[in-house]
Amino acid sequence: MRYPAMTVMVFLRRDIGYRLLAPVPMIIMTGILMLVAAIIPPDEPGAHPEWLFWFAMISLFLATCQRTKRWREFKKGILQHTYYIGTSPFDYRWLPQFCRRFRRMARFADPFFCIFAGLVLLPESTVLGFWLMIAGAALRIFEDVVFQKELNRDFDILDSVITSEVHSNTVETFDDSAPHTPQPSSNAIPTGLAPDIEAHIRNRR
Repeated sequence: MRYPAMTVMVFLRRDIGYRLLAPVPMIIMTGILMLVAAIIPPDEPGAHPEWLFWFAMISLFLATCQRTKRWREFKKGILQHTYYIGTSPFDYRWLPQFCRRFRRMARFADPFFCIFAGLVLLPESTVLGFWLMIAGAALRIFEDVVFQKELNRDFDILDSVITSEVHSNTVETFDDSAPHTPQPSSNAIPTGLAPDIEAHIRNRR
């Protein structure tokens, strides 16, 4: 789902991570879209495959520009997660916290906007309209996959904290219930037999 979703993400988001903007996936998607645009006859009523062609070219151009910008920021010391999937343009500060929490605007508003744009463009260009709806659905699935992955990571961290606390309590319980008796310290190194054992052996002989 990442590959088709990236074709619309570069239009909506301006802070996508460097490695997420890898050129190979974008080139593959651009080639696929250009192939689809070439297969569909240009005289097909309402198809306008050239719209899809230019959409693919602009998408690749925007991805290249963003990747170049991320690299320049990295050299300037501006740190960002290289797999960051970007901030939604609809994530306004005046929105209630319920809408902004857990990336709800990015997870729902962005995909629905793409699907709505596809429905609007469908009478003008069926090819581009269908692709925008497909890419919007792919973005919704991709966002959900990333969200579930990060949620499981946070749960793993929480579980490890709870487990460490249980282990710490167990150690403290045993330390309090069975205090250790300090062993007598001696700098001497024992060699040979003890005097009582040596006397016992002598008597036996």
